[in-house]
Amino acid sequence: MIINENIAYLYIINNKVLLILALIFLNLLFQKVRIINLTNIPELFYHPNQTLQIISPDERYKDSCSLTLYFTSYFRKANISNDFEIKQINLKDKNYFVSYFMNNNNYYPYISLLNAHGLIRSNYKYGYNNLIISGIQKNSLNQNQSDSYDLSKYQKVYQYLSGNFFFQKNILYKQYLILKKSFIKDFDYMPETFNYPDDKKIIEIKFSNYILNLSDLWLVKPTNKCAGEGIKLFKSLKEIKYKEFILTKYIINIDLINGKKYDLRLYILTSGLKPLRIYFYNEGLVRIASEKYSLDINSIGNKFMHLTNTDLNKLNKKFVHPKNSSFNNENSNMWNLFMYKKYLKNQHNIEWEDIREKIKDIIIKTIITSQQNLIKDNEKKKLDDKSFYNLFGFDILIRDDFKPILLEVNNSPEMRIHNDLDRPIKTNLFVDTLNIIGISPYSRTENKSLNTIFKYKSTQEENIENAICELKRQKGDYELIFPLKTNINLYKKYFINNSEENINFWNKILD
Repeated sequence: MIINENIAYLYIINNKVLLILALIFLNLLFQKVRIINLTNIPELFYHPNQTLQIISPDERYKDSCSLTLYFTSYFRKANISNDFEIKQINLKDKNYFVSYFMNNNNYYPYISLLNAHGLIRSNYKYGYNNLIISGIQKNSLNQNQSDSYDLSKYQKVYQYLSGNFFFQKNILYKQYLILKKSFIKDFDYMPETFNYPDDKKIIEIKFSNYILNLSDLWLVKPTNKCAGEGIKLFKSLKEIKYKEFILTKYIINIDLINGKKYDLRLYILTSGLKPLRIYFYNEGLVRIASEKYSLDINSIGNKFMHLTNTDLNKLNKKFVHPKNSSFNNENSNMWNLFMYKKYLKNQHNIEWEDIREKIKDIIIKTIITSQQNLIKDNEKKKLDDKSFYNLFGFDILIRDDFKPILLEVNNSPEMRIHNDLDRPIKTNLFVDTLNIIGISPYSRTENKSLNTIFKYKSTQEENIENAICELKRQKGDYELIFPLKTNINLYKKYFINNSEENINFWNKILD
């Protein structure tokens, strides 16, 4: 019995040694394939040919602007200006194979759309992909450089690495307060908020003997949750178990749709920070609660009444999905902005454009308050600003005097398809985003674009020229809201330690 146990023990040890040696060998082989023979990626064997649409600028721009991929949505026809030409190119040269990496299957709409438009999902995380959806890590290729992310300047990465941190509920309000101290009248679009533990003493004094009062209601929100998780009307400090949370004033004087609370989910793209470009998407969602609004003391705990999040309200049997292709079901709990415009005009004689201009002002100021910290974080990590873009979800509440209030900013807005109403909205949004950021097929072995390599005097000049080319691309339902000739002078005062890229970019726009 002892002999058998010893043999079994040696067998296990030997197998472990063999496993370790095999892993070392595979790692060396893997590194060799990655570094020396970059075209030997499995996807190329499964997809030997790849047909993509390439959009090229006309003769006026050919010496400064790159060729990029062009995507069309099956929900709308392409609307190309005369300045551009679409070409169907079969990339038989595997050197310019176009692929993307994504390690999070929660982004299923991204996967289906990318595949439908000819991009191929790759299992290689970073070095071989034109588009990276789910973030990057250090030492993606070169293990010897501890600070290296090894990104090509032709790769595009969705989300700034620290974007979620700077747009957390507590950090968002901190940034807001910094500028509010200098511009009191200009920063009045967020409800009064306290952060815990930063404002621990103030909270303990103000709420130590707090009694639920319908004229003085507060929401408690955990700082790192999403989809409405953990949000509820505050009753007592004793009931809060979170290590970090905010207490924010609950706005009771709100506009109602069919007697129900609602908010707007609007989509904002920042395609770069140096120089800063902000785009507003002219379609969005109106999220309506599934229970009629009431401030009765017995209804305080009813989340279906006081929260508008779709994931939450779908759990209520009273939730009504929009039906038929026209989506004109006024009793549904989701609207698009077209229905909302009609509602404002017919019920209140209010123009959506007037509210939209106020919302744009909120968006621009909010992005400005956090962009400096995002730039510092990129520079600290030695990351090229041109590599990153971010789609944000802004949640806006409308008061009964039709003043918009910012509730929160989502660094990664939900892209799941709930019904046939948000399917075209999110599909077109996704396609328009890719067209603006500009994905360029590039060679992995030569580290160059399919385009002519443009020479620049400095990185700053390259950043500015790339931004100018971006402004000439097809925008779909996006609208550039900053910088514009009409608002640069209005918003430049809010920039702390403004970058030279911004200043020089603005001068070109103003000229």
